[in-house]
Amino acid sequence: MGHPANAETNRSETKYELRPSMKMDRQARGRRREHLVRSSFMSEASDAQPRTESLGRDSLERENAFDRKFWAYVALVALVALVVRLIYIHETRDVPFVAHLVGDAAGYFAWAERIAAGDWIGSEAFYQAPLYPYVLAVVRRVFGGTVATVRIVQAVWGTLAVVVLCVVGGRLFGRRVGIVSGGMLALYAPAVFFDGVVQKASLGCVLLCLLLLTLVTGVRRRSFVAAGAIGLALGLLILTRENAMVWLPVVGLWMALSWRQNEPAKMRFGVLAGLAVGVAMVLVPVGVRNIAVSGQWSMSTFQSGPNFYIGNHRGADGRYQPLVRGHETPEYERADAKRLAEAATGRPMTARDVSRYWWARSWDDVRADPVAWLGLVGRKFAMVINRYEVSDAESMIVYADHSLALRVLANIWHFGTLCPLAAVGVWLMRRRWRGLWVYGAMFVSMVLAVAIFFVLARYRYPLVPLLIPFAAVGLVELFSLVSRRRWRDVVATCSVLVVAACIVNVHIHDERRLDALARMNVGVALAERGDLQEAIVYFRDAAAGCPESAEANNNLAQSLAMSGDFIGSIEHYRRALDVDPTLMGVAFNLAVALEQTGATAESLSYYERALAMDPHDQDARAAIARLRSRP
Repeated sequence: MGHPANAETNRSETKYELRPSMKMDRQARGRRREHLVRSSFMSEASDAQPRTESLGRDSLERENAFDRKFWAYVALVALVALVVRLIYIHETRDVPFVAHLVGDAAGYFAWAERIAAGDWIGSEAFYQAPLYPYVLAVVRRVFGGTVATVRIVQAVWGTLAVVVLCVVGGRLFGRRVGIVSGGMLALYAPAVFFDGVVQKASLGCVLLCLLLLTLVTGVRRRSFVAAGAIGLALGLLILTRENAMVWLPVVGLWMALSWRQNEPAKMRFGVLAGLAVGVAMVLVPVGVRNIAVSGQWSMSTFQSGPNFYIGNHRGADGRYQPLVRGHETPEYERADAKRLAEAATGRPMTARDVSRYWWARSWDDVRADPVAWLGLVGRKFAMVINRYEVSDAESMIVYADHSLALRVLANIWHFGTLCPLAAVGVWLMRRRWRGLWVYGAMFVSMVLAVAIFFVLARYRYPLVPLLIPFAAVGLVELFSLVSRRRWRDVVATCSVLVVAACIVNVHIHDERRLDALARMNVGVALAERGDLQEAIVYFRDAAAGCPESAEANNNLAQSLAMSGDFIGSIEHYRRALDVDPTLMGVAFNLAVALEQTGATAESLSYYERALAMDPHDQDARAAIARLRSRP
């Protein structure tokens, strides 16, 4: 800068330099008319850029005041998110799944208990993503070991995810869109649901929001440290949700293609090195740990082979199916995968060998009928973007039965609403694709990662934080177009909204059947904690809603037998075997019920059938010997 002249000269020069010509005004107005998306959120996005060199003291004070206003709105959105989650947790405190954990929740909680007790290393290679149980162990050590405590802690970090998404949306599209983005996540029904169940989906959401924050920050601050933060967040997400591994090449490619012209080669390679170092800081220690306990290198888990088979074998329907019917819990999954693989090959197998075996067996099934497999993959793609939340052991519908807050939100703000609004946002932002393509690539790659295996609501949940900022853009801009009476643009935008809504809200599931099976799982939790009469109510409802379910009939029969009604149980055991003759344990239980009613000869035949299905069943073998020894 040169030496300043007197104050009068500076004022006149500034006045002269800032005066636009009429020609420039007309050109600027013409450019604004050419672009549909240059409206409120676009102006906010440009206002968000730092322009301190052209701002006087008054302008800086207004900018700071606007920042304070933004953060005040963020605080309000966060408060709403936390209150809604705490109300939901209170309303669902008596859900049987809370008092008696089932499925993966029970497995994670038991794993966390072992870690908290001092077993931080373990003795086997990881079969499931390990970060969530380790975080649970820390929560148990610091705050206590109850399920209620875990749910409250998850509500807090779910609120943190809301705050982070406000910032992400604000940096991408402007402050107004950022606030709407946070509000959308705060009230999104599956987000509320997952924050209140013992599942890694909640932790995955906050980590994904942090990853998005590092991406929008890293694009401005291209440095080794910024890239390392991206890698660190991505590595933690991979240890929570293994399919996030597909984002590593996407993010790396984005960082490489975003090199600026004339950027020094040292800076370019430094950025990629930072990404690699950040990921390695998280994943390499896991690989070293796996070598130490099993002798095999893996930076995550050895679960991919069995999971691919579950989703792609002949007879798969796109949902989870256990390798052995009746063995749906984690303690059975790993043992069954190993036992069946060793039985088929006739040799002992390591964890890597087991995974490779199931990959090979899956591809054998694919090659046997590639047309049917392509149809299955197409169905799974439709399931990933469908409004229906495909449940695992725990279903949102069961929690909604107990929670008015969740029930109201689930009927209004769900995936079938989110996806069409996001489609509108993508349509409106199509001219900015060069700066936003990484988020589209992340969305598409995650859809592929889910559809190639099998579809569950918690597996497709990572799509939600990716879609919400675009849905917020769609909502804000649609209101802006209506307020400015740009009816032609409103019609075009609403056409995109309607087409997308028709695609994602089509019925592709027998929802009544799936809902009945979800309530059956409640019966399982009630029966396991000893509340047989209440369990029988749920099982009857499930069997009536889905009479072709072998599991529902078997569970009802077991509960009746446990309550002493052996005659009533026989009918449902028979129905379960008629539907699925391979369901483990049914033949043995039917044999017991028949023996109790005096039908000894028929009972013996079913004991023999049970032993044929499972040669290691010592109870069946002993029963056969006992009955044959009778005169």
